[in-house]
Order: sequence, then C-alpha cells, then structure tokens
Amino acid sequence: MKRSLSIPMLIGVAGSFFAYPAAAQTTLDNYVKAGLEGNLALHQKSFDLQKAELDLKRAKTLFYPQASLNSQYTLASGGRTQDIPIGDLLNNVYSTLNQITGASKFPQVENQKIAFLPNDFHDTRLEVSLPLVNADIHYNKAIKKELIETQRADVDIYKRELVKNIKEAYYQYLQAGKAVAIYDNALALASENLRVSEKLMQNAMATKETVMRAKAQVSQVKASLITATNQQLNAAAYFNCLLNLSLDAPVSTDSTLFEQVNTNLTTGVDVPARREELAKLQSAQKVVGTSIKMNRSYLIPKLNAFYNIGYQGYGFKFNSDQFYQLGGLQFKWDLFKANDNKYRIRQSELDLDALHTQYKDVEQQLTLQVRTAANNYRSAIQTMQARADEVESTQETYRFAERRFREGQALQIELIDARTQLTNARLNHSLAQLAVLTCAAELERVTATYNF
Repeated sequence: MKRSLSIPMLIGVAGSFFAYPAAAQTTLDNYVKAGLEGNLALHQKSFDLQKAELDLKRAKTLFYPQASLNSQYTLASGGRTQDIPIGDLLNNVYSTLNQITGASKFPQVENQKIAFLPNDFHDTRLEVSLPLVNADIHYNKAIKKELIETQRADVDIYKRELVKNIKEAYYQYLQAGKAVAIYDNALALASENLRVSEKLMQNAMATKETVMRAKAQVSQVKASLITATNQQLNAAAYFNCLLNLSLDAPVSTDSTLFEQVNTNLTTGVDVPARREELAKLQSAQKVVGTSIKMNRSYLIPKLNAFYNIGYQGYGFKFNSDQFYQLGGLQFKWDLFKANDNKYRIRQSELDLDALHTQYKDVEQQLTLQVRTAANNYRSAIQTMQARADEVESTQETYRFAERRFREGQALQIELIDARTQLTNARLNHSLAQLAVLTCAAELERVTATYNF
C-alpha cells in the first residue's frame, strides 16, 4: 500500500530528504565545497564584498586628523599693479624737516608700484585639519557598514544558487551515465535477439527478414547509445565548468544516489525561515533610512579645526623671517537652499516606501516558491514510484516474450516491442529519479537550508 504525501510533510531539513550512503554524501559535499572555493563568478562577487569592506575603512579615516604638505613657488611678470604715492605724500614733509634741522636726515623717496602677481614667491606649509562637528561622516560610516551586509547577502544568494546548480549538474551527469548503462543493456538484449534469430534461420525456423529486423534493432540501439554517451560527456563538461576545473576532468560517480532515494520525509515549516533575498532588502531599507537621517542633518552646522605651519616669502628661503603659523576654526551652516534638502528627503522616503512594497512582494514570491517546490517534489516522488512499478511490469513482460520467442510461440515483433518498452521504462525511471533529486535540490534552495 502506497503512502499518501501531504505538503507539510514535504518541507524540512534538506539533508534529511534522502538517506545518502556515507561515501556518496562525502563525494557530493566535496564537489560542492570545491565549487564554492573555485567558481570564478563567485570570486567576482567576493571582490565586491571586499571593496565594500574597504569602503567602510575609508569612511572611518574621515574621523581622524588629515595632514598634507603643500608647496607653491611662483614666477610672474606683468599683470595688474597698484600705485602707492608715497613720494608725493612724504617728500614735501621730508624737505621741510631737512630745512629745519639743517641736515639731510630725511632722504627723498619714490612713489611705489606693487604688482598683484607675486614674482619669485613661495609658500611651503604643513596643513592639518580635523572635523569637530560633522554629522555627515557619522551617517556615511553607518551606510558603508550596512552596505557590507548587503554585499554579503548578495554573495550568499549566489552561493545557494551555485550549490543548487552543482547538485543538479551532478545528478544530470549520473542520469546520463545511467542512460548509457541502460542502452548498453538494451544493446546486449538486441544482440542476443540477433544471435537467436540467426540460429533460428539456420534451423529453418525463421526467415531472413527476421534476422534483418534484428540487425536493424542493434543499429538503432547503437545510435541511441552514441547519443547518450555524448550527453554524458556534455554533462561532465558543464559540471566541471561550475567547479572551475578542466572540462575533460574525470568525475567520480556515485550511482547510489539514484538507487537509495528515500521517500520517508520529515515534517517542517512551509515558509522560508530566512532567505538572503529578504535580508538584502532589509539591509537596503536600513541604508535608505540612514540616508534620510543624513539628509536631515543639514540642520546641524559643521565645525572643523585647522592648523598650518610653514614658510612664506620672496625667494625660496627657510628662515625665521619667512616662518609662520596659522590656526583656527571653520564654521559652516547651510541656511537656505531653496528646499533642495527637503526634496532630497522626500525622494529618499519614496525609495523607502518602494523597498517596503518590494519586500512584501518578494516575501510572497518566496513563499510561492516553497509551495511550488514542495508540490513538484511530491509529484516527482509519486511519478518515480509509478515508474518503478512500470519497470517491474515491463521486465516480466520481456522475460515472458523472450521465452515464448525462443520456443517459437511469439513473433519477433512482440519481442522487439517488449524490449523497447523495457528500455523506455528504465529510462523513464532514471529520469524520474533525476526529477526527485533535482526537486530536492530546488526545495533545499528555496528553504535556504544548506549550511555553508
């Protein structure tokens, strides 16, 4: 009596879906680990995560003093000038003083002309600045920190998809190998049929037509075997590509995965406990929320401290006459920007509302994925059980047809038909087993139960 399966029974820890043999479990796990370590696309995702971590470190540096050494030397000729009539102002006074004193203690001076562009002038200084009050750098640090979680969730999303693809590719390779074995067996049966037909013709118990039909069956099975072998080679190449291995690298085969599928399912929840897609959206919401706070911080003034020490003057000299120090505070408070800050805040609020709506939609879609995957898994198990019964029936049918054909009580067409049905039943059963394993990998993916 077959056991009925309900949806709540179909969800649970993905590792308990099947009773894997120890060797098979180890082999498959090793391949998955190798894929997680060697996949090139995953490495690219990891680079983005490393860049996000470096962005956070850069954001932290804004809290520390910034120092720079600057030097400027200028040569100039021409340009604007400013006349200063020092001679016109002082020479008459100096002349009167010389007359009164009877001496030439006060010489005549010339009018001066000062160029705006300094010639042979240098300014070499060490500049140090430190933010004292700046809300932007605090919020910028919080945003960069949260973006790391966003990138980490993105990496985990790809990891889960990669695990599913590796498992499905491995199952596909195993099924292709099983198809080759089935056609090998079919070729042996067709070859035996040809041998028996030739013997019957020698004994005048069959016609040449019977032998030619048997030869045609052998050729047909050989063609199918060639196709199946090619599919196995392609499946191996795709599997190795996911693992970043040589496309013609040998693949260890654990056919026991197909032979020991366990239909005794565990109970569990029918919604994903935690999906990285939801975590990514939650992180994005936090980023936008922090951006809103940063936009509102325009009400908080900015205050920076600075200190300069260096040398300045005509001629490239470093002496006490050119030495100087300069320090102070810089204060900035944006009072009016024609409501630009308010518009930016409103845009961020709309982005946050859109993310909330997207979160609900994604959550519903993920729940649908779980339900659909569970239904597919249940259907695949039922189909596999039906295909197993079909194999048993066709095996018995072929056994009876072969015995009757040897005894001359059945036509060759009956034997050919029984052999074809047996081969198709075995292929369909292997495909049903593949469907169960593939649906299990999908269910493991949508419930996010694989542990990295």
